[in-house]
Amino acid sequence: MLYFINNPTRSNLSQRNLVIKSLPVMIYFLLFFIVNPFFAIILLFVYLLFSKENNIILSAFACFLTALFNGLVNSTKVPENDLVWYLSGYLDAGKMPFLQYIFSFGLTGTGKELGFSTFNYFLYLIAGDNTKLYIILYSFFAYSFLNLAVLKFGKSLNIPKAYVVTAVFVMAFTPFVFTMSAQLLRQFLAASLLMYILVNKLFYGKNSILLILCMIFCHSSAIFFVPYLFMPFLKKTFSVKTLLLLCGIFGIQIIASIGASLFSGIPLLKYAFDRASKNTVFELEPLTPAKIITVVVITILPFYFIYYLKPLFKNNKGLVHFFNILAILSLFILANLSQAELSSRFNFYLWPFFPFIFLIYAWYFKFGPIQLQSIIIFLLATYIYYLDAGTWTYRLGNGIFSNTFLNYL
Repeated sequence: MLYFINNPTRSNLSQRNLVIKSLPVMIYFLLFFIVNPFFAIILLFVYLLFSKENNIILSAFACFLTALFNGLVNSTKVPENDLVWYLSGYLDAGKMPFLQYIFSFGLTGTGKELGFSTFNYFLYLIAGDNTKLYIILYSFFAYSFLNLAVLKFGKSLNIPKAYVVTAVFVMAFTPFVFTMSAQLLRQFLAASLLMYILVNKLFYGKNSILLILCMIFCHSSAIFFVPYLFMPFLKKTFSVKTLLLLCGIFGIQIIASIGASLFSGIPLLKYAFDRASKNTVFELEPLTPAKIITVVVITILPFYFIYYLKPLFKNNKGLVHFFNILAILSLFILANLSQAELSSRFNFYLWPFFPFIFLIYAWYFKFGPIQLQSIIIFLLATYIYYLDAGTWTYRLGNGIFSNTFLNYL
């Protein structure tokens, strides 16, 4: 929230006045959140949707409060599969000195998860052996980056608050994204940082080098995106260079095989190239036809929008660059469908793009309050359904509708 408070487009006095004006509302919703987190989140959405004032502080507050809510719900998840391993690895932070822990964490013990293990270690200093608190803090941190990325994206394009706030809630309550947030912890954190880095670089001109390093050392697959951040010709609509680059993706395995040999002495790079060059099918299942169709749709629709429905966007280099990276990701997934793990792993990076696409469409087609509310109601209903009937088990006690903040703890 400090970023928005220190917005350079406002004077220091107006910043203070905005913060002071926002405090009573934030305190009210915080108190309501303690009594009933779920209904406090819903009421906050309705308040922001119908409020005529474009208060960036309250919008940022909504980003953090929804992140905290998802953390609370995530903390009730019964540990299974990957989460069991992650919690065991987290607890090891209490048994080792800092350097030993960060270089021994993970499947390989080579330090390739250096960023994530460092993150774990410092969270352990706060939460100790309380794994519920660890999941809450982890989820809050990751979802805050995702939600703030949506907020900054909308702000850069001067999209009205109602659409931006709805997109934040879409990010927070898209069931597939939420399900993975307490399953693939390293990759979810890397994906959260990625979306924030993309918006910071492409719309605000900030390189976020430290965040890029953290992202890579959380999950080595994120290296894939780094070169595309700094390719200037991706700021333009399709050209010969862009098409050649996209076609070159189909030869990624050959490039990755060469890279694995060249960087055999560097564990992080060797691991990343190995995963890209080998037909690994042992960890994740192949993409279903429905997911493949989703990949195609998520890619085609925004390009149809930018290139045909709204030619004005051709002059927005950041937006074109953003969707060109999305196209590269999608083509990479489709080109590697024979590699179950690789295509599934990168398919996960695709989903956080969805709220940004929604935001552009909702704004362009001028969705009204009823439409925006209907979308959130549908998402919340799906979200709640999957908590009860999905793959994973959540111990919600009194239930999402009646739990207090203390019930979750």
